[in-house]
Amino acid sequence: MNERVNSKQAPMLDYDALVQSNLREKDRVKIFILKYIQEEGNASRKMVVEALSMRPSTVSKSILEMIEDGILKELPHKANSGRGRPEWFLELSKDRFWVISFSIMSMTLIASIVNFAGGIVENVVVKLDRDLDAIAMTNTFNGLIKDLQRKVPSGTTLLGYGFAVPGLIDKQANVWRMVSRFPKMKNLKFEQVFGFREGNVFFERNIDTILKHCLLSQPAAQSGTALLLHWGYGIAISCSMEGNLIQSNGGLFGEIGHWTVNLENETTETIESIAAVPKLIKLYHWNDSLDEVSIQKSVEGGFVDSMELQRIINIIIRVLRNLHLSFFPDTIYILSPFIDTQAILHITEELTQLLKPFAINSPKVVALEYSSHSESLGIANTIFSRTIQPHLVARW
Repeated sequence: MNERVNSKQAPMLDYDALVQSNLREKDRVKIFILKYIQEEGNASRKMVVEALSMRPSTVSKSILEMIEDGILKELPHKANSGRGRPEWFLELSKDRFWVISFSIMSMTLIASIVNFAGGIVENVVVKLDRDLDAIAMTNTFNGLIKDLQRKVPSGTTLLGYGFAVPGLIDKQANVWRMVSRFPKMKNLKFEQVFGFREGNVFFERNIDTILKHCLLSQPAAQSGTALLLHWGYGIAISCSMEGNLIQSNGGLFGEIGHWTVNLENETTETIESIAAVPKLIKLYHWNDSLDEVSIQKSVEGGFVDSMELQRIINIIIRVLRNLHLSFFPDTIYILSPFIDTQAILHITEELTQLLKPFAINSPKVVALEYSSHSESLGIANTIFSRTIQPHLVARW
């Protein structure tokens, strides 16, 4: 099966993780109520009682606290009519909490202010110089944090800052080790980013945030194993099992672009050196600041030799075959400027043939559309989910 998808809006909280991390029943009750109202868009107290099979007094006390804390608000129209006590609809107070997210697409930095409902209310786009070093990159981050902090509405709460970055990140050392597209950017220390000492800075590989956003947007994909291949300026994977992302110490998991392959002329090269964007930039003398969306348009416009394109697609197919025999994913997402509907069909057919000798089902292959929102909202989900818990502690 093959298709192209553009992920729908994902919830800003990982409710399952929140429930598991809260030991008190009354705290979990608030989480269940918040999840139901967020999923429904709006709901009355009676609807919550009936849908979640909870006692009316428990629901009332929990909702009252969330209204007092500005997490929920009552709408000006009633959920019932006629005589009796009025029932008011409730909805999420989308502007109660905010986060600032940073993501890097190709050679562009995108800083976003994201509200509690997942709405992006402000975007700042900065073209990055390939020769930036760690100090210059940190200064760029801190300058944007200062600017965007001023734009968060007064009387609300800014929960933190999130960074979805490519390349190698070491979460234990709080360091962004490297990324090939910025060769001078080595060992950026997140402790030098504003807010780190207060515990308000969070960072993840951008490919992990994209997969997280896919899983939250499509809950059915959380069952089983999902694998995301990003094939652009670099080549890397993210993988989840039963909705949990696979992580490794030092941030080395999934950096398959450094795998080597034997070529017909008996030389050995890395996958990235023969199939990633820099190879084509050199081959066609393109501007090295081109983003992957522009490259995708060039591919669609026929500006890439079809035989060369087919050659590197065939290399990627064999990479996917080996990945499937390692992780056995039910779904493979591909984000790449080199992929269209026809290519997905070809990849699916070839994988089916290559996997036949192993008597296993071939995976569902899905092409993702480019969107800075998937990275922005993926890292925003991380911040909200890790910082919201103190605001959901029951007081009754």
